[in-house]
This record gives sequence, C-alpha cells and structure tokens, in this order.
Amino acid sequence: GVHVWLKTGSVPLLLPPLVVLQGTCVVKDWVCAPPLAPRCVAGYMCGSAVLDKDGVSAAAIAGEMTSYLAAKNITLSQQLTAVYEEYGYHITKNSYFICHDQEVIRAMFDRLRHYGNQEDVSYPRQCGGVAITAVRDLTTGYDSSQADNKAVLPSSPSSQMITFSFSNGGVATMRTSGTEPKIKYYTELCAAPGNSDVKGLQKELDDLVNAIVEDFFQPQKNNLLSKPE
Repeated sequence: GVHVWLKTGSVPLLLPPLVVLQGTCVVKDWVCAPPLAPRCVAGYMCGSAVLDKDGVSAAAIAGEMTSYLAAKNITLSQQLTAVYEEYGYHITKNSYFICHDQEVIRAMFDRLRHYGNQEDVSYPRQCGGVAITAVRDLTTGYDSSQADNKAVLPSSPSSQMITFSFSNGGVATMRTSGTEPKIKYYTELCAAPGNSDVKGLQKELDDLVNAIVEDFFQPQKNNLLSKPE
C-alpha cells in the first residue's frame, strides 16, 4: 500500500497505508485530500486524480516542480537540502528475508508479542541499547501510543505487521508480504532539524538495523535467507 503525506500546520506527517476512498483518506474521524502518497519501494500518487502510484502524473508534477525551482535559480538538490534543514534529515534502510515456513514466521512474531517468554502480551522495551517508546501491532490491533491501546489504522489478523518507535527518532516496521515468501523491514531515522551529520545518522541507523535483525528476526535460528545481493 501507499504511504500518505498529510500536512498538520507547517509539519508534513507521514502515515502508513490508509483507506483511500474517492480521493480522500479516511482514518477514524479524519478525512483529508492527500497531496502526496509515495509507495515505499517505488511510485507516487500525486493528489487524487489517479488513485494509485502513477509514473505519468508523477513525472508531470516533477517537471512542473523543476520548472518552478529553475525560475528561482534553485536546483532540485538545493531544494531537498532546504527541506532537510527545515524538517530534519530522514535516513532510511529497507530490506527483507525469505522464509517459506509459515509456522516459523508465526512463531517469530509471537515471540515479539510475548517477549521474554511472558504469557501476557509483552513487547520488547529496547533494541541495541535504544529504548522503544511505542509499539503498533496491526495484526492484533494494538497501539501503545493510543490512550485506549487500540490502533487507529486498520488491522488484519491474517497478516503480520509490527511497528516499533525508538527514543532516538528511529521507526522500524516488520511485516510479511502478501504476495511473496518474504518478511520485510522498513526503517527510518528522523533527525532533529539542525543535525546535518548524515554519516553519523547513517551509522546510527545501521547499528539499530543490525540489532533488529539479530534480536528480532534471528535469521540463523529461524533459517531465514537474506535478500540476494
């Protein structure tokens, strides 16, 4: 599914896959017209004229943006840097593991829901020395960031999907693919405005991803196959 950019005041907000109906996004009591909805791997939905990722309309809008910036003697690279400086650098790292055994996948995710061999629901509190500040489980409909612990976004017990938020601004989502024997992960580190140490941020995210892979995925124990190079 696509991710949707909303604008709250002067801050753009990136939301995970939403229900898109007739050009609007419906989340609980929120209704909005999405200005931009990028998919994590490729493709953009620009506005609501085409309700899916569409290269033709995206290319047209990219051309319009390029022309607008050129008239102001601003390059695309300069504009991107300006966005980073205002909102903070966003570093991402995504990949997947291959697993054909559904029982292994179920056990891997259930372990995260009963972390530390707890009978009651208990998610990890840290990973790689970084505290976990929130957990959203769209398989069970749980979201620790909500007052009632109920997820606002749609949940589905037929697929696995857990998102961890970290104290350093990192976010990591683990989910199964609906079409391939893959367990995917999407990670992002959102730095505070003013922090332009991109190499340091990349290392911080790399270290977090390595910890997530070793502790949450446990590829050797679960016989997971890494993404082919």
